[in-house]
Parts: sequence; structure tokens; C-alpha cells
Amino acid sequence: MKMRLVCLFLAALIISPAVLPAQDGRGGRLGSAPGGPSGPPVATAELAERSHAISVGGRLEPLVRVEHQAAAAGTVLSVEVAEGETVSRGQVLFSISKDELTGKYRPVQVTARVAGRVSKVALQPEDEVSAGQAGVTVIGTGGYTLKATVSDKDAFKVEVGRPVWGRTPGGRELEGVLVNRSLEPDYSSGLFLLTFEFTDGQRTHVGEYLIVDLPVDRARGIFVPRELVVRRYGSYYLWVVDSGNLLEAREIVPGRPFGEEVLIESGLSAGERYLTFLTGREKEGAPVDGREE
Repeated sequence: MKMRLVCLFLAALIISPAVLPAQDGRGGRLGSAPGGPSGPPVATAELAERSHAISVGGRLEPLVRVEHQAAAAGTVLSVEVAEGETVSRGQVLFSISKDELTGKYRPVQVTARVAGRVSKVALQPEDEVSAGQAGVTVIGTGGYTLKATVSDKDAFKVEVGRPVWGRTPGGRELEGVLVNRSLEPDYSSGLFLLTFEFTDGQRTHVGEYLIVDLPVDRARGIFVPRELVVRRYGSYYLWVVDSGNLLEAREIVPGRPFGEEVLIESGLSAGERYLTFLTGREKEGAPVDGREE
């Protein structure tokens, strides 16, 4: 009997809440933070710049595309190039035997007006062609252009001439620039046309789909993680650490959210410190060690 009472007493000690450390619901002790038990970490408020971004997309097109047409009616004598071939400016692409009024034939050569690569050959030797008929298309290798549309709400928040970054579905990044915004929208949809340019040699190719992120709303101020802002009775508070390393529930005015952060309109100044980890058991006037995270 005595042994049974001793066992029950030990079991009560093991499961008693009074001897268990208080938990914060995330597996850690209340009043402590990741990285050590000495106290919650703090950060110093600093001025910074943030921006909202919208995403637009389109396919990369060659910056230069020239369709070389038949210069006269007649018969194709020869085609000097093939698709995918690199050509230089002035190189002969194809020749046509021109029918003169005298009954004689004189070859007419069509040469490349730009250096680049042949993307399309639309004729073959002995084909009968008319003046202006499509012959050989050459695309330049100096870069790419991309056209995308944007709503009237955001069109004039985008600065022409500003560098932009695009990304492929595979995760590659390309640097470019916004070179033009249409003066008028498509009146049926209200969308404005944006034109971007990207340099060549960035591990991409013509026709690849590209997503471009455009910052349309910029702000400068103090930003804190949204999860640190506490709402009480219709007001908003931030746990601030004063000069004596004591906690203060400071009323603030939050502004626009920027991703996972929020702009602090008032209530927190640059150089002041605030808690970066909340347990839900913070108390006004409680001491903290004030260590920076």
C-alpha cells in the first residue's frame, strides 16, 4: 500500500501543469525566443523604401525583323540561304530572273538589309513570283522586344526608361528596360500597350515566355512585419523597447501593406527599438535584455 502511494505521488509531479514550462503554442517557452532563453530579440527601426509590383507577360520577339520581298516579277533562279543560317548585311539571299520588255532576262539579286539569322525561307528555285512577294525573313541578334498590356489604373505609375527585371517560367532572370507606353489605350478594353527591350546573350531565345514585374506603388518610411502589429479595441499597437529596456505598448497608425510588411504612418520613429517576436504574454513595463537579432 505504501509503495502504491509513493508511485501515485511521483506520477502527479510528472504531469502537474505547475512544474511544466509555459508554452507559447509553437513549442517554445513563453517569454523566450528562438536562438536562446535570455529574452526576445529586438530590432531598430530604420527608414527604407518598398514597392508594390504588378506582373505582366508576353513572348520575346526579335528586336529587328526584316522580310525581304521579291524585287520584281519573274522566276527564282537560286536561293542562297537556309533557315537558321547566320547572314551578314549585304549578303545575297536569292536571285530572280526578271522578264524585260525586250524579251531578255536579267537576274535581280535580293540582299540582306540587316545582319542576323534567317528565320524563314518562303520560296524555292524555279518558283514564279510577283513583285512584293515574301521571300526570306531575317531576324536581328541584337536583342529582344516584348509587348504587354496594362490597365489604365496602373499604366501611368510605370516610369518609361526605368530598368525592369523579367523572369522565365524556368526561373532565369533577364534585365531590360521599359522603352515605350502607348499614348492611347485600346478603347474597347481600356488597356495600354507597354514595350520592353532586353539585350541578347542572357540565356534565352526568341518566342520564350517572360514575366515582367513592374513596381507601381513606391513608399519610403518605416516598415515592420505585419504580424507584430497588435489590434486592441479598434486601435493598433506595437511593442516598443524604451531606453531603459522596458516594454511599452505603443499606439501606432499603420499604413499600406507591402507584402508581409506594413508601413508605419506614425507612432514609431527611426532609431527606436521594437520586439520582433511575440509570445502573446508581453506586459507593459516588463524588462528585456534589448539584444538585436
